[in-house]
Amino acid sequence: MKNVNEQFAELQKKTLESLEPMQNMTAVAAEAFERIARKNYDLMGDMVDYAVTQVKTPVNTANPQETYEQCMADTKAFAEKVNARASEYVELANELGELAKSKVVTPAVKEKEAEAA
Repeated sequence: MKNVNEQFAELQKKTLESLEPMQNMTAVAAEAFERIARKNYDLMGDMVDYAVTQVKTPVNTANPQETYEQCMADTKAFAEKVNARASEYVELANELGELAKSKVVTPAVKEKEAEAA
């Protein structure tokens, strides 16, 4: 039979082990929040740049075709940036998924897997 000190020590150990997955996922969530927020910040910058470019495009009443072509070129460049950002988001999602998977496996889980094998 274990004395009270041993029981408390065991309880503390089990409590810390049970909290480890939550601590790991909190770290993953913080990392994910920061990286997604920074990616959103980059995208918003692209949107502001596009909006400013559109506002600064002079309206040439003598040759409206020229104005139209400039607007279309700017829009095409913006669409290419947005497509590139979309690819970056997909890559970020994959990276964060891998990070989450790596943090889910705790030493206690590894120990149980080793015992089962």
